[in-house]
Amino acid sequence: MSVKRVLLVVLVASAVMLAVGIAPTHARLSELAATSASAGPHLGGEIVISALDNEEHLPAVAYNWKDDEYLVVWHNKWGGGGRDIYAQRITGQGELKSWFAVSAGPQSRAQPSVAYDPVHDRYLVVWIHDIHGDGSDWNVSGRFIPWNGPDAGLTEFAICTWGTHQWNPKVAYGRAVEEFLVVWNNEYQAGTPPMYISGRRVKAADGSFPGGTGSDLTISHGTENRVNPEVAYNLSRNEYLVVYDNTQDVFGTRFTGTGNPLAGGEFGIAGWLGAETRPSVAACRETDQYLVAWQNPQPDIYARFVDGDGSLDPIVLHLDYTSIREVEPQVACNAGGTQGLVVWQQQFSNLTGPYGVRGQFVNTDKTLGAAFTIMSPTSGVVAEFTTPAVAGGGVNYLTVWEHDRASTAFQDIHGRLITPHVVFLPLLLRNHQ
Repeated sequence: MSVKRVLLVVLVASAVMLAVGIAPTHARLSELAATSASAGPHLGGEIVISALDNEEHLPAVAYNWKDDEYLVVWHNKWGGGGRDIYAQRITGQGELKSWFAVSAGPQSRAQPSVAYDPVHDRYLVVWIHDIHGDGSDWNVSGRFIPWNGPDAGLTEFAICTWGTHQWNPKVAYGRAVEEFLVVWNNEYQAGTPPMYISGRRVKAADGSFPGGTGSDLTISHGTENRVNPEVAYNLSRNEYLVVYDNTQDVFGTRFTGTGNPLAGGEFGIAGWLGAETRPSVAACRETDQYLVAWQNPQPDIYARFVDGDGSLDPIVLHLDYTSIREVEPQVACNAGGTQGLVVWQQQFSNLTGPYGVRGQFVNTDKTLGAAFTIMSPTSGVVAEFTTPAVAGGGVNYLTVWEHDRASTAFQDIHGRLITPHVVFLPLLLRNHQ
């Protein structure tokens, strides 16, 4: 019986794309302004994700590889001050699908995060909830959302109901254990002792908490704050990396898939003079690495690879920088885990000028692509674009941001697909016997 060999056919995009519409790494301000989004063939058209007549803030995004879709979530701030959580499905080609409310009601909901579970083909969206409606006690809540929209039978549920305030929840999906890990930072009502980070495992099948309702992980320090947590899951090891800062330096702690801290505990990732803050992390599975990015006091954007075993790569990457502000970095690896993209909020004129969105590819061999403009501020009537988020898909990345609506007090949610300069499309022909 003959066996045909497995053939791998790789389609490579034209090399001409490498030379067209890409800004120099150390561009001058005039060059930054001139590098419009339309100039780069690797940038898709601008997507209006939501344009309600209110303030829409803090978008987050996750990729669903089974259905080749993204889910974007954000919170709306209504005229009366209340906040709700909304979502929009977007195909891998940038087509808008269904739009819906995730959680709404008389108490405010804010600061959403989202991760995708391929086993049950659904997402977990988490957020903070003003449980009494008076700002006295913010808790963490969540809801499972099927891939094609909400199910009335899957209602929201409480994840943390402590008397302290919970802020900035983030969520990652652990495939080997079929659980989500939700992390957040806690603040005592009186402001002391210092803020600290907690996390809870959530069963993907039913929303229960393995081991009960006690915190599954705690990251604290006797005298320093631990804030701004983010989390990524490494399937190669069935481990998580939680990154955070103390308002001066960036740290990380690795945890097993069952929430136990790994040997060595907390370790430093960035600890130089000045304040390294606002870290973001993604797992690049193919090379068993995490990519961590953060901002520093200039402020500029830096990034560093952390190996799966927690060892630090000696190379610290200084991403595209200018004499003005680059802040709020967010990082994603593509679905194959072979490349990262860092996006950030970029000032475009001077220390008081409007913000746009920039990005730069970071390869797992530690080389950098040329930085490029994703969205530059509008001329004339100034509108700026802030707080970007990003997720890596099968071929594209989707970047989303808060989008000022010129001459109004409204902020919308917009986005753009970004395709790497060279696209590999694997086609696997199976054995036939």
